[in-house]
Amino acid sequence: EVNREPSADRRVKVYGKVTNAKTGEAINATILFTSPSSTETSDASPEVGYDVLVPSTEQYSVKIDAPGYISALEKLDIQTYEMKELEMNFKLQPLEVGATVNLRDVLFEQGKTMLLDQSYPELDLVVAFLKSNPKVKIELSGHTDNRGIPGQNLKLSQARVEKVKSYLVSKGIEKRRITGKGYGGSRPIASNDTEETRLLNRRVEFTIL
Repeated sequence: EVNREPSADRRVKVYGKVTNAKTGEAINATILFTSPSSTETSDASPEVGYDVLVPSTEQYSVKIDAPGYISALEKLDIQTYEMKELEMNFKLQPLEVGATVNLRDVLFEQGKTMLLDQSYPELDLVVAFLKSNPKVKIELSGHTDNRGIPGQNLKLSQARVEKVKSYLVSKGIEKRRITGKGYGGSRPIASNDTEETRLLNRRVEFTIL
């Protein structure tokens, strides 16, 4: 009989603070660590932040929620870490007009509008955000890297925005709450010199209107 319970020494203490991305001040938040086999929740306070013990053989998705802020989703893989402690600090965007969120995990096949599978958890977070804030309207913006023909990139980024919009609508969000525009490669946030940084430029963002 194999004992499947992670023993106490196979746990990692994850700790840190949650701050307002605009002002840098520490805030109250709830952090949810979800893995295939366990869920751990921890509350962060401005004074002490948070700390939580999680089994160290897992990949986690980490969701950070705070009232008045836009929820965030991060990943944590501690299958490979031989460590006892890990500091993870999070920044949350305040929920206000003009706030822009880069949907880092919403990714597309190179040159296509096909969403990669890893995009869906973050898209579902946007759905949940829009459902819990029924008055909020957003503008989606699509961006490409600078390779290829600018006119085609513009078209591609617009088509990707439409793809994201139709997914949100398919999950019950009213069409009129979402506008969208493709900007092609005209607004890079990173260098276009290497594939790692070009990947950062192929992105979808949303801004609260």
